[in-house]
Amino acid sequence: MGLVVAIVVSTAIFAVAYYVPPAAGPPPNYPTVKGNLTLANNSSYAIPASFLGVNLRADFPIGAQGTAIAATAARLVRWPGGALSDRFDPLALNASGLIYAQGALPYPAPMPAVAFVQWCLAAGCRAIITVPGEVDSPSYAAQEVAYFEEVLHFRPAYWEVGNEPSLWRHWGYPWSDWLVGQNSTPSPVQYAQEVAAYIQAIRAVDPSAPILGLSGSGTIDPEELTWIAATVAVNGPNLSAIALHVYPAGAYSPGESAAELFASLDGPDSLPARVAAATSIIRLTCSTCSIAIIADEVGVTTSSTGAPVSFPWVPYEAAEIIQGIQPNLSGLIFWTSQGLYPGSWLSGSGSDQLMYYLFQSIPNPFPTRAVPLSVVSIATGVSGILLGPDPSHPSLVLLVNANVTYSVKVDLSAIVPTTLGGSVLSWSNTTSSPVSQAWRVSSSASTVLLPDSILIWESAGSA
Repeated sequence: MGLVVAIVVSTAIFAVAYYVPPAAGPPPNYPTVKGNLTLANNSSYAIPASFLGVNLRADFPIGAQGTAIAATAARLVRWPGGALSDRFDPLALNASGLIYAQGALPYPAPMPAVAFVQWCLAAGCRAIITVPGEVDSPSYAAQEVAYFEEVLHFRPAYWEVGNEPSLWRHWGYPWSDWLVGQNSTPSPVQYAQEVAAYIQAIRAVDPSAPILGLSGSGTIDPEELTWIAATVAVNGPNLSAIALHVYPAGAYSPGESAAELFASLDGPDSLPARVAAATSIIRLTCSTCSIAIIADEVGVTTSSTGAPVSFPWVPYEAAEIIQGIQPNLSGLIFWTSQGLYPGSWLSGSGSDQLMYYLFQSIPNPFPTRAVPLSVVSIATGVSGILLGPDPSHPSLVLLVNANVTYSVKVDLSAIVPTTLGGSVLSWSNTTSSPVSQAWRVSSSASTVLLPDSILIWESAGSA
């Protein structure tokens, strides 16, 4: 796509993350082992139509990131994006918006609410709008809801209360009083009580407003479960959803090897384990509640070091797509559409980054039924998902080889009918971008996934 636009967001200097393609030459020789592909079960299950999503940041203009998102299958959009939501006053300057920072002067928002709403309506997005929670002002939240719903005539899928409350340091202070060194943080119960006050204020404006009650805690198991339990115990039937914010074991460590990164796809801090734990604690705390779980800020790190992005981040996020497509998860929202973060889709200047190629490669619209795949091999970390109307008519197969030792040979005819044609896109750390080729499945339709690689098979009739 190659978007390059000029933007003005403040006087900050942006460090641009970039991908350095490998040197030309044949890929390294890795031992090749077989991967047996089978359908994990004989039935499929539904995926919400707006399952894939991304954080859309209001501290960058809508232009480049709006165009980029619209070209993908991401339709669940969270605005104004992450911790920014607790520093953003969208009603200031006649609804042009001001962004605050501790101990610094506020600056005008590059993306006012009206620009977001106009884009969202045109793009057909499903929105999560986060009202500021760290200032602990239910009355302000009610004003914001009234502005969106009564002035802009826009009702989001969810109203969300703040971002990651365990990381708040200015809880209860108005923006104008935020100072470096403050350390005011709510307890899980205090946050839950704040959510209750926000619900009361918001529903005085819109009695049926859907509430996302916990926007990630900012911690991981076991502390995360304490926050979920408190929020559900105080607000249970009044909640429509809660969110988990998903990073491997909390954060990526600079210098971490690909093998160490891939290892975090398994274990107690992985996406499947945390969704299972959250599901269990919600049922235990409120057995009669119907509360959706959304995985948000899915990614490798929020670090903004400006260092080159590591290619293993791409198969890592592809593996999280596979892990996230499950009946207990209602949405999978990635971090983030634009920013200084090396894994963002666009750089601070608005140019495409490495991660965006992955989401460009996923068919739009996203398929709405799934069948898990079993990939049996001596190579660990190989996973897959089959998507489409039903197992006999797949429209998409996504395979990831998240190991650094073995190439894995797979036979697509084991899961895809031989009568179907299509295309195969493959991408590994030996190529600078995904490589696509025409494909007709036959009895010898095998392909090799190099270590640290992705394969996407797409039906010719699904585009």
